[in-house]
Amino acid sequence: MKSRRVTLHLFTSVAIVLSIAVAALSAAQSPAPAAGSARTWLGRESEIESYLKTAEIERVENIGTGVTLPKRAFLKTSEPVDSFAWKVLPPGRKNGHWESYKSEVAAYELDKLLDMKMVPPAVERTIDGKVGAAVMWVGSVKSVKQSGGEVPSAPVWGSAVRRMRMFDNLIANPDRNAGNILIGAPGELILIDHSRAFLTDKNPEHKLERVDADLWARMKALTRADLDRILGPWLETDAIAAIIERRDRMAADVDKLASKKGAAAVIIP
Repeated sequence: MKSRRVTLHLFTSVAIVLSIAVAALSAAQSPAPAAGSARTWLGRESEIESYLKTAEIERVENIGTGVTLPKRAFLKTSEPVDSFAWKVLPPGRKNGHWESYKSEVAAYELDKLLDMKMVPPAVERTIDGKVGAAVMWVGSVKSVKQSGGEVPSAPVWGSAVRRMRMFDNLIANPDRNAGNILIGAPGELILIDHSRAFLTDKNPEHKLERVDADLWARMKALTRADLDRILGPWLETDAIAAIIERRDRMAADVDKLASKKGAAAVIIP
């Protein structure tokens, strides 16, 4: 009897320790947004993803902007989000451009893998028999286009701009424009509309003069196994292979710049 009590006590103690460890790990992986941040999904990613997949829809309206003609779905309850952009874009070429709703989900999943915190939650969903991407609607912010058309250039925005360009290089996004860059709190850019990204082109979109040190370290650490695991449901194998090829070409360019100008002038903390 004593042996059974000791065993039960040890089992209970181990369970408590594991519960604490799991809770601590979850908190570390999902920090809450800073005060005033427009990135209200931070710390609630799993909850919002589930809600986007299942929330009851009240109505769907045309947005009236965007070349891919997205719609906005309003939800019957507003917590944790009140609406989402709805994009029904079967993978393929249309009007000379590659488009896919799956690219929206892939961009969000890669953002999470890289710990960028710049792309709002996007999930696959079926509505009235049509499969598409449901992308969290980020309210109370304006796009660069609505704010005059110029990407902010003050020093506080430097890191966000570098990370945006690095990300667009990595995902071969040819469609970054003033309408799909949202301006949050000072230093905070939110990136939307990635349905034309993840081309098989192996040449980066931008010539980078500087890179963000933390993001660059995470990009360099990416493996094909990482990308297959995270992006396999959303991208073809040649599109995944092209991500690694573009990253390697970016690395070669960064190494050349660092040799010429010094690493401190190119890789910015």
